[in-house]
Amino acid sequence: MKLRPGPFLAPCVLAGMAALAAPPVLSADEPADTTQSWTVTTTPSDIYPQITCTGENPEAVSDVLQMAVDTRATLTPLLRLGPNWRYPVHIVIVSPDMPLAATVKGEATSAIADGKTLRLEAALPADDAAPREFVQRQFVTALLWEKFFKPDTRFTSTTRLDVVPVWLIEGLREWLNGDPEHNREEVVKRAALAHRAPTLAEVTGWQEISDDRLLGIWQRAFCFYLVDSLLLKNERRADFEQWIDSITGPNPSTAEFLFPTELGWQRELLDAPGRSRDIVYTWDESASELAAAETIELPKGPDANDARVCTIETVGSYPRTKEVADAINRKIFDLTALELRAHPDWRPIIALYRLGLTALINDKNPQDAKNYFHQAYVQRAAEMDLHQKLTDYANWYEVTDSPPVASHFQSYFQTAQELDKVEPDPAHPNPLRARLLEIESRF
Repeated sequence: MKLRPGPFLAPCVLAGMAALAAPPVLSADEPADTTQSWTVTTTPSDIYPQITCTGENPEAVSDVLQMAVDTRATLTPLLRLGPNWRYPVHIVIVSPDMPLAATVKGEATSAIADGKTLRLEAALPADDAAPREFVQRQFVTALLWEKFFKPDTRFTSTTRLDVVPVWLIEGLREWLNGDPEHNREEVVKRAALAHRAPTLAEVTGWQEISDDRLLGIWQRAFCFYLVDSLLLKNERRADFEQWIDSITGPNPSTAEFLFPTELGWQRELLDAPGRSRDIVYTWDESASELAAAETIELPKGPDANDARVCTIETVGSYPRTKEVADAINRKIFDLTALELRAHPDWRPIIALYRLGLTALINDKNPQDAKNYFHQAYVQRAAEMDLHQKLTDYANWYEVTDSPPVASHFQSYFQTAQELDKVEPDPAHPNPLRARLLEIESRF
């Protein structure tokens, strides 16, 4: 769920709000005390007492506090910050046995205002998929508040929380971690070459980062690339620091003077180096992801601690309760996301599983779902069998036909040239040529 807060102060609760790159909601009321009612303690940082973390796992708590230290140490020279945190940050790592677990089902944030004090409260499940990303975002946001809000700011119902742009929060957060394998730059380059890259106005105008995994990666890649381009060269870095310093000064300036022209932006996008892993899964990765996606967890009931586990093909045998329907809908969403990223040979098979689950939800004809699942089973078995045969053949060809002097590529190229000389005969096609062409198209 995305966070879509209004830009002004508003009543809020900690539970149920997703903490993405949009600003958290401000509240003038004190939240419920999240440090009582269970046997965990709130641990302050040894270096920064304003930073606290609540949780049952001492190692996880320690990692959070260390992240605060590292984040401030890296951003202090760039943002020209003071020695202490102006706005306290409290992180709660919610374990399943905590009372808060009943209401906090995912990442959540809340900003608590009391006159000149602004405190950032954030909670995340102990099994969160990307805890570092979420926690680091809170620290970056709090540090940027120190630049965008004057020290004597009084937080009232007219205080805007969206003064810090999304591109700056996410771009700096990604920049902190670097990009040693150039994964984000590869996403940028592919989009630019395909003429699908967003304009500079789009990037700087984003109000939130999508909670869809693929779209979120895409947006964060461009936020990172923009910030990295502003800090890469000394002259641009100096302009960035000057802009940051001017924000709370007597003559604040906008960030627009930092940006290149739209044509210059498009040219910069094409400079992104292409030394990254693909964002699309390989054949083997697609097979593994589908195997992992086959299982569906069905809770026994609201008071049960364990869950039933079934598969996509057997979920139709369970009574169609709301919990079962919700689980099926979640699985349809997962399969749709997988279909977008899967190897082309796997996409039709994944689509059949998705259509089968959709038929179960619609429930117009239960036999339709069974037919889809049967087709998926048959095509999947055929795909696995063919892939194994092609792999075996490729291995055999590599071993038996490798010449002692020429390279593998030269051998293949010479073989292809010889086959091109063979007159095509529809009645008696050359089996070796057909096999080679099939292998070439598949790999």
